[in-house]
Amino acid sequence: MNHQEKQSLKSKKMKKLIVTLIVMLVPVLFYAQGAFDKFNDIDDVAVIVVDKSMVDLAKEMKVGKSEQDMVTKFTEGLDNLKVYSTEVKKYKKQLKAAVKDYLRDNNMKTLISVKDDGEEVKVYAKQTSSDTLDEVLVFVDGGDGDETLVVTFTGKVKL
Repeated sequence: MNHQEKQSLKSKKMKKLIVTLIVMLVPVLFYAQGAFDKFNDIDDVAVIVVDKSMVDLAKEMKVGKSEQDMVTKFTEGLDNLKVYSTEVKKYKKQLKAAVKDYLRDNNMKTLISVKDDGEEVKVYAKQTSSDTLDEVLVFVDGGDGDETLVVTFTGKVKL
């Protein structure tokens, strides 16, 4: 095998390696954005998505000074808000599993955990500094009779 054939073989192996790495990494890169997106098209799951432009409109609400200060402080660094809700047992289990996977893969910490009359509310956060949350996830498991709810906030929320 001559030098040119060796170079060609190395080049083909390198391309194959790069393609393999890309194929492996693409799901990881988009997982955080789309962890709950699979629920968007399910009729039995209510989905509310509030993007940055709608969050910014909240700052323009005409309310009292103290309420306005609270809204402004909370929404200042917020990028989006998503809510997923269902009462269908099958999807409740799927939401719970999706939350479990998301928490494991994103290293979020429990801030609050409350259990009362079969309902469970947990608040998780990803925090990069002592006064800023990058992401908040609220999970409400209503038990057998009530709805299951997932709320996610992303952005830079100052405490």
